[in-house]
Amino acid sequence: MMIFILIVAIIAAIFGLLLIISPNTILEIEREANRVIITDPLFIKYRYPLGVILIIGAVYMFYVYFSF
Repeated sequence: MMIFILIVAIIAAIFGLLLIISPNTILEIEREANRVIITDPLFIKYRYPLGVILIIGAVYMFYVYFSF
């Protein structure tokens, strides 16, 4: 179960950073995958708050993982 928390934290941190730093990368990934990942216009419009929330969640999950 703890490894699952670590994996989710890593994924959340990566997507959070991409939303803040390089939202076009997510669009490119979506085009390559030929499916919608999180490119809903609402997500792109609010990418900064969502990115920060994902990073905060990832930091908390890292804290939980490493504190046990």
